[in-house]
Amino acid sequence: MSDAVIAVRYLLANDANLLAAVPATRIKAGVLPIKTVMPAVSVTHLDTQERLTISMSEPSIIARSRIQVSAFAKTYSQCKAILELVRKALPHTRGMVGGVELDSILPENANPDFFDTDDGIHMQSRDFIVQFVETM
Repeated sequence: MSDAVIAVRYLLANDANLLAAVPATRIKAGVLPIKTVMPAVSVTHLDTQERLTISMSEPSIIARSRIQVSAFAKTYSQCKAILELVRKALPHTRGMVGGVELDSILPENANPDFFDTDDGIHMQSRDFIVQFVETM
C-alpha cells in the first residue's frame, strides 16, 4: 500500500466530523468490497512521481502522489456532504501522519458525479496531491 494512501486514510479515519457521517470501518484503502454498506469512502492511489536527482543515491526523496478519495452514498446530497467533510479532513498537513513523513497534502480535482442505477448508489471522487518523504 502506498505511503500516501496510508497517510490520507489515517487522517480520514481519525476525523471526528467525517466519522459522524461514515464509520471508520467503512473508510477503506483500496477498492470497496462488493455489497459494502453505504455510506462509505475509498482511498486509492492514482500515480506517483519521484523527484529525480543527478546521483539518484539519496537515502530518501520527496515523492509526489495523486490520491483519489471517493464517496459512496444512497443519496446525491449525502455524497456531496461526505466529500465536503473529506476536503475539510485533509488540511494542508505537514509532519508525521500514520507513520508517514508528509511534506504537504493539497486538494486537486473534484471529479464527475456517477450513479449506479442497479444499486442506487451515488458516487463522486476528489483527487489530492500528497508529497511525502520516501525512504529508499
